[in-house]
Amino acid sequence: YTDANGCSNSASQNIVVNALPAVTLDPLAAVCVDATDFALTGGAPAGGTYSGTGVSGGSFSPATAGVGSHTITYSYTDVNGFTNSASQSIDVNALQRDTVHSYIALCVDAAYFVLSGGAPAGGTYSGTGVSGGSFSPSTAGVGTHSITYSYTDANGCSNSASQNIVVNALPAVTL
Repeated sequence: YTDANGCSNSASQNIVVNALPAVTLDPLAAVCVDATDFALTGGAPAGGTYSGTGVSGGSFSPATAGVGSHTITYSYTDVNGFTNSASQSIDVNALQRDTVHSYIALCVDAAYFVLSGGAPAGGTYSGTGVSGGSFSPSTAGVGTHSITYSYTDANGCSNSASQNIVVNALPAVTL
């Protein structure tokens, strides 16, 4: 500072500039929309918080987030009050829409037959009287039986569809 008499003087002070805390978040694996809620992990250093669509209390809900790609952020505040964050995307995959065609009623003595009509192709059939992708009315017995077609896509997401098949008793005949 220079005063009116032309006299100058100065004072100095050091200032410390702290770096932001180093924060990381591990990549997040894709999930199916029907997956159960799960605790988020992989944020470092420990003690931070997670945020984003479908995040509540440190857990992620695929159903709440919905199908699509979502950004999950991990934020951490150090002892100096400085905050930094890291983000990763998580993909929530849709379930494959499965279908199985309707079946006509059969007699209990009808021949076994190969089940077909399930979509998308590549799934499996199950239910009473089903074996190796075929249905046996005599093995199933008289009654209404549920035939289920299940499919798992390349993302590991599974879904199924069911239809009933009726197996009728033979008529009672006397002579």
